[in-house]
Amino acid sequence: MKLTEPQIQQLYTFTQKHYVDWYDVQTELVDHLANGIETQLEENPNLTFESALHFEFKKFGVIGFSDVIEEKIKALNKHYQLLVWHYFKDFFKLPKIILTLFFVWGYFQILIAVPNRLWVVGVSSFLLFVIPIYKIYKQSQRIKRIKKQTNKKWLFDNTSLQLGGMIQSLNIVIQIGFFNRDAIWSNAFSLSFSVAIVLFSLALYIAIYIVSPKLRKDMAKQQPDYKFA
Repeated sequence: MKLTEPQIQQLYTFTQKHYVDWYDVQTELVDHLANGIETQLEENPNLTFESALHFEFKKFGVIGFSDVIEEKIKALNKHYQLLVWHYFKDFFKLPKIILTLFFVWGYFQILIAVPNRLWVVGVSSFLLFVIPIYKIYKQSQRIKRIKKQTNKKWLFDNTSLQLGGMIQSLNIVIQIGFFNRDAIWSNAFSLSFSVAIVLFSLALYIAIYIVSPKLRKDMAKQQPDYKFA
């Protein structure tokens, strides 16, 4: 037997009460719960909907839906990072590798030309920090606007907001320069830092301007409820 629409909505409410905030994850869980409940009701027509739901929920263990959410976050982050890597590799193939090497050479020349190399590190690190923060702010405003319009949050948007986990690694590149104040005066270290900052800048550019928009378009095609704008 098929569940009624009110029962489906009851399942959405049930997942919300058990700390599943994202609509895309709720939908997956509702489908899973609904299939299990329908199977139980077919086998035992005298069973109530609530009893069948309680039995299905027990299958998720003591911590409920937490494992599902964690696995979903890991899967989305991995998918996001793989896409970034896919486009990132193009910058090591002709003709883009010429552009990559030019950026490294240009940044290195600026480093060794400016009397205070720490000033260059500071400015570039500031830009590396500010640009993603600005884009994240704009993205968060879009998410808030969509939630206000639809009353739905999407785990996919949260992954995009965190750039697939890349945002946490932003401090690493910045700290390389500032925690090696003496080494930065070495041309060898300056060249290594130039490579690191250019490559990370490319990765950020790909994540923000290529991967995130592409995934939002794909999501809009797959999920009619998802609002791209």
